[in-house]
Amino acid sequence: MQKEMMNQKQKIQEEHHITYYFTILFILFGTLFVQYVLSNKMEQINIFSILLALTSGGLPFGVVGAFIDFKISEYRVKSSYK
Repeated sequence: MQKEMMNQKQKIQEEHHITYYFTILFILFGTLFVQYVLSNKMEQINIFSILLALTSGGLPFGVVGAFIDFKISEYRVKSSYK
């Protein structure tokens, strides 16, 4: 009985894949938003403004997207386990 439960848990963990669609989407929108704000303040786009946009807008919003992706995959596993 215990071995069957362990096999079932292992099967669920193998099927438990997190897709990072919202993470990528939030990083993209955060980066583009900050790049838009910076382009209004700076005369030209350079590597510094791109890196600044990525780290100040993309990464924090990307963490929110990763959290959403995790919660969605957690919900899928719980609903498939029932």
